[in-house]
Amino acid sequence: MSSGDWMCGACQHLNFKKRDTCQRCQCPKFATPTEMSTYGINRTEVLAGDWYCSTFNCGAHNYASRTICYRCGVPKDYTTAVIAASTEGGYAHDSNVLPGWKSGDWICNR
Repeated sequence: MSSGDWMCGACQHLNFKKRDTCQRCQCPKFATPTEMSTYGINRTEVLAGDWYCSTFNCGAHNYASRTICYRCGVPKDYTTAVIAASTEGGYAHDSNVLPGWKSGDWICNR
């Protein structure tokens, strides 16, 4: 997280400093608690089967047709396995955790 980045009060998505509204739910950066309550849960753009990447701070909204997160490249089915296989240093000891990964590949858990 860089200086000035902010966490959306409505959906807890991490946003870059330059954004005035949340990338995930469009809640304004300086929304009041009352305004926040109308965002985050009001996701009419999300269709059946769509999924949110749960890898660390990614949180990207992915269409149901995607099997790999468009933002971080982690496969939908392997998100939990990667987190479980990671150590405190962020290195995955099992290079077979994700298809196509090479020995020494890792995910930054920052």
